[in-house]
Amino acid sequence: MLGLFALAAASMSQCPVERGHYVLRHNPNVTAYFRKVDSGRDWPSGLALAVHHKSTGKTFWWLPWLGGTDGLQNVASTEDVTKKGWQPPNPDDGPRPYGNRQYLGTDAHYNIISDWLRRGTIAPAHMLFPNSASSHDTVFPTKQFFDLVSC
Repeated sequence: MLGLFALAAASMSQCPVERGHYVLRHNPNVTAYFRKVDSGRDWPSGLALAVHHKSTGKTFWWLPWLGGTDGLQNVASTEDVTKKGWQPPNPDDGPRPYGNRQYLGTDAHYNIISDWLRRGTIAPAHMLFPNSASSHDTVFPTKQFFDLVSC
């Protein structure tokens, strides 16, 4: 049994970000996953983050971006990336239906991953959006970690 757990942990540690699936700790009704997208030059990660609420069926879409000289990682809300004709927003003044959130990814030991999210990198074991869960935040109901549950 212990061998199976070690094998599962090893395979999760090599999971590419675009195959990772997450659950919000203490609220399994909220899940997250990454999808490959053609996000263009202005959004070079090649990924979109989906935050899905099982109770309502609503999915909120986010594009990862690096905060420039401050080194902070962020996600910007965007329109539904699965809709026909979706185009990434203008990074300066494009629509942000739910604003921006700071993003922190960690490994299994909660060491912060300083590399920014992009297609093909290893999936973080945990994700936190520190400036989320305000009283008006409909996307992130609680300020808690999303934990990697499958690959």
